[in-house]
Amino acid sequence: MFKILILAYLIGQNPVDTQKTFVLNYKFETIEECKQKLLFKTRDNNTYDVLYDFIVSNDFRYDWLVAGCKNDDTGQEFIIEPSYPKGKPDELKGIILDKKI
Repeated sequence: MFKILILAYLIGQNPVDTQKTFVLNYKFETIEECKQKLLFKTRDNNTYDVLYDFIVSNDFRYDWLVAGCKNDDTGQEFIIEPSYPKGKPDELKGIILDKKI
């Protein structure tokens, strides 16, 4: 089974100290089904619906660093990262993260 994981941090705080992995309440038989849900966009601002819903449900306290689909049994995963079209937030400048979920 595949699940969606999001690595996020508390906005305005040190991402290394406040990062946390969230497991969303979705289960998928295939990686393709998981990717379809993760990459789905309906908003005019080119935002992934799952990630937008995650941010809103956490009262805009967290921002995501990495998100993806993962199967714990096989280790297979698919990862996406934010693009920051307006530039990286100050708290992320100079920080290199391990891109694993």
